[in-house]
Amino acid sequence: MPCPDCAGLAFQVRRCACTDGGDRLVVDGDGWADEPYRECRLCRGDGSVAAPCADCARTGRRRAELVVSVVDLDTGAAASERLRPGGIAPVRSPDGLWEVPARPVVTRLAARLGAGDVRGLPSAGPALDAPLLWLPRAWRPDLPAAQRDAIEAEALVRADHTPWRVFLASGTAPPPAVPHQQLGRLCGLAALLHLDLVVEARRHHDRVGWDVRFELPGGRVPDQPRRCAPDLAAVAGTTVAEAMAGLAERGLTAPAYTVRSSLGPPAAPVDVDVAALGRRIHADLADDSPGAQAIWRNGRWWHTRLRPGGSTETLHEQETGQVARYVTSVLLREVEPPDPAWWGAPIRHRACPDCQPGSRLRRCACRARSAAPDPDCPHCAGAGLSPGRGPCASCGDSRRIHSALTVTVTDLHRVTHQLWQPSPGEPSTPAGRQPDGTPVRRLREHYRAARLAAAFGVRPDHLSRLDQHGPGGLDQSLLEGTVTLDHADADPAVRYVEQAARTLPGARLLVLARPPDVPPVTELLRLATGLDLALTVSVCDHRRAAGDPARLHGVRWRIDVSGRGAPLDLATPWWPSPEAAAADCLDRLAHALREAVPREPDRPVPAPGTGAPPAAADPVPVLLRLARRHAGQVVAVRLDRAGCRFWLAEADAPRALSATVALADAAAALRLG
Repeated sequence: MPCPDCAGLAFQVRRCACTDGGDRLVVDGDGWADEPYRECRLCRGDGSVAAPCADCARTGRRRAELVVSVVDLDTGAAASERLRPGGIAPVRSPDGLWEVPARPVVTRLAARLGAGDVRGLPSAGPALDAPLLWLPRAWRPDLPAAQRDAIEAEALVRADHTPWRVFLASGTAPPPAVPHQQLGRLCGLAALLHLDLVVEARRHHDRVGWDVRFELPGGRVPDQPRRCAPDLAAVAGTTVAEAMAGLAERGLTAPAYTVRSSLGPPAAPVDVDVAALGRRIHADLADDSPGAQAIWRNGRWWHTRLRPGGSTETLHEQETGQVARYVTSVLLREVEPPDPAWWGAPIRHRACPDCQPGSRLRRCACRARSAAPDPDCPHCAGAGLSPGRGPCASCGDSRRIHSALTVTVTDLHRVTHQLWQPSPGEPSTPAGRQPDGTPVRRLREHYRAARLAAAFGVRPDHLSRLDQHGPGGLDQSLLEGTVTLDHADADPAVRYVEQAARTLPGARLLVLARPPDVPPVTELLRLATGLDLALTVSVCDHRRAAGDPARLHGVRWRIDVSGRGAPLDLATPWWPSPEAAAADCLDRLAHALREAVPREPDRPVPAPGTGAPPAAADPVPVLLRLARRHAGQVVAVRLDRAGCRFWLAEADAPRALSATVALADAAAALRLG
């Protein structure tokens, strides 16, 4: 049907962004004026701009269709249902609106597959208890059929940002999370890792929002609430990854101390009365306090209210030529808990020489190889500092260069804390040179993070940052203890630790020593073939670059889900293990499903409904042998319901190494058996 946002014209005339702030240079970032800026760079003061319609991808037409699919991860079987005008069954929601809930549709499809447990996609997927579709208020069941169908078509068009909703099913359901047990586990983990666990209730607009997170002692209260759950029970089941998210940003200004290792066994989970804890925190919100916290430290809860502590102002340049001014209220704790028992000695630091507090001035690129600025530099005109975007590359905007860091390695059950505190003149050996000739040195074993993996029974490529989202491994320089010396007089060990400690919260490197908790490649293959899509596994064996510190080492992986006819992308794989590549694939799965939907609105959304495909063999061992044969080149296998095909990346285009046959037959033809 014609796009309702552009009336089929493929472009929109909309109000310019400058009208938000009005006719002034510096505007209130949260304000609304509905007045054009006379010197606007976009509309030249008109107040309106024409832009291609992004909703219909400049076609002028939209698809009035929604498909719900359920795929059984145990068998690969799938079932689907199309929602089209005249074929939906809305129900009235508690607020009086008409909606199409997801659960009845998904339950019906899961019953066809004989699956018991159903859930949404791991990342950015549809929620099982959320509506699939909201109908406009004009819809009523007593309207004429043609009028109902027209309203339903418009509602389906408005939902076409995700036209294919996929849910995952399996025969057995995981045990349900018990909130008080999970919160008690987080308390035990905070003691194990020497962190604070903060339970916070904060007023946000006209309601109270709750959050559970890890923090470093001494850090400031975040300016904005991270989450706004309606009560403590809603966040008491917070996972470790959710509680860790954003720790680096929250701990940017936290004081840095060495860690005094705990004596005795690791801390056991704590018995937490969630209801009593929630009542105590809620009581601290009396008298219109803006917030309250309970902090788990030194084996007990410490309670404090939050109070106003002034405000901060930030300025952001807008594409209209205006400057938006944002004022954020600062909150302080009324009472700080006692210092942690595990704090050791303060870690010395020096002021960052490469940025200016309160400004966006950064060390100019002309000083990358010389301490003296270039007087003819077009960026700084010899000043040595130029405006930069993003945080400072030397200190991450903490304004501090630390002289030591604590490396905490854990598998979430055991932990080890090690101090990297170099002394001047520590031994190092030449490791090679960067392409521009800059020397690279390798430090002694103590500074190589790869050695820490063996104590936890994992491979070095399974080590990753605990406080960062995603499966990415540690930097290669951290694993191998190598450092690039920008200046001839730089001390290798000192330079290495300063670089490693930048952007780390409180000079703490938190390392997770366990592989990502993801399904095996064969399960991803069942998912892809069940949805009638293709799975591509790419590998590159970098064994020939082992002696070059400027190039990737080891075996690198990438896994993609795509349409069967999608172009083959053999870009250089990045992930250090197949588990990390599988985790990345699941993170991008929602985007891959959107890409698999035809762009032409007159072509239907895929609706797989096939039976279970034949059992699939694991392609990883065969692909590893092929990668060894073609070391330094990217090899890949694309698998779908028709079979598999091996590919080799070459300069001009990928070259097929086999026909589309069964994996065993392709391996035999390539002599990889």
